[in-house]
Amino acid sequence: MSKIIVKNENTGNELLWRSIKIRKSLDEICHTLELEIPLSERPKVRKHNRITVTFDNPIIRNPNWSRLITTVLVDEVTSNADVTKNSLMVIGRSPARNIIDSTWSDTGDDRQLRTLINYIGKRFGIECDTLPPDKPDPTDPVYDFEWNNESPWTKLINEADNQGYILTSNQAGKLYLWKIDGGVRHEGFHITEGVNVKNIKWTENGSEQFYEYVVIGEDYEAREIDTSCPKGRILTIDLSDTHIGEDAVKRRAKMEVKRRRESKITATVPGWGLTDEQIKRLGASIDKPELFWFPKSIIPVSMPTLGLKANLLISEVELTANADAISSDITLVKKEAYL
Repeated sequence: MSKIIVKNENTGNELLWRSIKIRKSLDEICHTLELEIPLSERPKVRKHNRITVTFDNPIIRNPNWSRLITTVLVDEVTSNADVTKNSLMVIGRSPARNIIDSTWSDTGDDRQLRTLINYIGKRFGIECDTLPPDKPDPTDPVYDFEWNNESPWTKLINEADNQGYILTSNQAGKLYLWKIDGGVRHEGFHITEGVNVKNIKWTENGSEQFYEYVVIGEDYEAREIDTSCPKGRILTIDLSDTHIGEDAVKRRAKMEVKRRRESKITATVPGWGLTDEQIKRLGASIDKPELFWFPKSIIPVSMPTLGLKANLLISEVELTANADAISSDITLVKKEAYL
């Protein structure tokens, strides 16, 4: 019998819960957690506590039969009383929020990107690794990295983009530098209308779209035109890395065009990942592969009502659970937006 366990890692207490909502996205550094708990659980949780959510299932052959889903630090605890029930809402974000929110003055020596992120993250107890976990450090050097009474986060995000990486949190609250490799997941993930789809939502959003994109480096400049957007809207990105090359500048301009067109599909599916039967079929390798929906995956998608059959990239996952059911909202985009 599977079970979702919510635990306060500071006290060791498990928390009774009424509803859970977890969001993971390629476009946001932090996982977020919205947790509804009974008012009686109030003594068990306070702001800044570390909360973990794990999924326990006897067929998962990990220690304690569990898989970690997310780790957050509590930002807010709010009571909510009405005529039907008394409850608490607990809101949290991945520990990386400490880097995002902090400002200080410092000068970073020339270091490779992953080394620099670990240098900054060390003061917060946060480590960063690349996926796949290459040794030695596969990232390129970052030059002239300085900040003064500001967060270094925007510069780290820009540099990751320049090098073709996505910087985001992992389940343990640490950081990953990810590259989208273009390969389709092999564990059995798929979204197929009529099989595992409860609802489909198609969205075309132009609010962040521009006609002209200008990316400026120290020695190079790239321009891209998106004719699907009216003339007059211009986005200029002045890159802080003075050593960035011509190819990287051109790539950034093309990537901005593709990503900001924002045509996406969100499918609601039952559960948080693979079914029990799919997990069993993985056999002896069950302790290694991913078992739950997560961003970065490229999966087969078949939706006849939209005339769609393609391999699409998961850009965002929202996992929800309550007393009645657990389900996932999976947001899918063309992989070219992140390659």
